[in-house]
Amino acid sequence: MASVKRTVIRAKKGPAPEAVLSGDRVVVHDARIAGQLAARNFGEVKDKMLYLNLYEASLLVDEGKLSVEKGGKKLSLKELMRSGEKANDGFAMKYDVFKDLRLFRGYVVKSGIKFGCDFVVYPRGKTPGNSHSKWMVHVMPESARVDYSEITRAARLATNVKKSMLFATATERGPVYYEICHVRM
Repeated sequence: MASVKRTVIRAKKGPAPEAVLSGDRVVVHDARIAGQLAARNFGEVKDKMLYLNLYEASLLVDEGKLSVEKGGKKLSLKELMRSGEKANDGFAMKYDVFKDLRLFRGYVVKSGIKFGCDFVVYPRGKTPGNSHSKWMVHVMPESARVDYSEITRAARLATNVKKSMLFATATERGPVYYEICHVRM
C-alpha cells in the first residue's frame, strides 16, 4: 500500500493586534503598549488588560500611537470615529473638546458619566486615584440654547461634588469653554 503524503496548510499567525474594538471600548492586548499608556493615565486596567474609551482610542490612533482592529481588519481613524458616533451622539464634537483638553492643554480627561456630564478633568500634575478632578465638562453644539434651570442644575451639582462646571462648545476656531461656579460674596 502506497503511503499518501498529506500537506497541512496552516494559516499564518501574524502578530497579535495591539488593540481590538469591542463594543464601546478598545481593549489593548499588547502588554508593553498597555503599560506605557496606563503610565500616561490612559484607560483603565482590568484583568491585566487596558480598556480605553473611544475618545482615548481615537486620540491615540489620530496621533499614530496605537492601531485598532475589529474582526481582523485594521480600523482607520474615520472608521473608529464612526463607531463612536454610533455609541454616542455628538461624538465628533466631544472628541474635539477631549483632544483639546488632553493633547493641547495637557490635562488628564476621563469619562464624567457618573457625574452626569461628558468628562471630568484633572488639574495638571494630578491623576485619577491620587487626587480629585477639578472640572466637570458638558459639551454642546455652538447653536444650542441652554435655559437657566439647566445652568443652575449643573452649577449646583458641580458645587456639591467640589468641582467647577465647564460648558464647552466646538467652534471652527476650536473649543470654547464657559466656567460656571459658585461664588461667595
